[in-house]
Amino acid sequence: MSRPAIRKWLMFVGSLLFAVGLAFMIIETLAPYIVWRYIFLIAGLILMTISNKYKGKRSPD
Repeated sequence: MSRPAIRKWLMFVGSLLFAVGLAFMIIETLAPYIVWRYIFLIAGLILMTISNKYKGKRSPD
């Protein structure tokens, strides 16, 4: 798998996890899942941060 493909998948999964965590935070009926919302938010942010390490080098043009 190429570096850009890995980066895209990491960004996709990270964004998805972050969105799920945010949805758990917005929906108040999911109060028993308070731990899960923070886990999803933090895991999503970590994956999106890691995806920056897989950026390709830009050409000087």
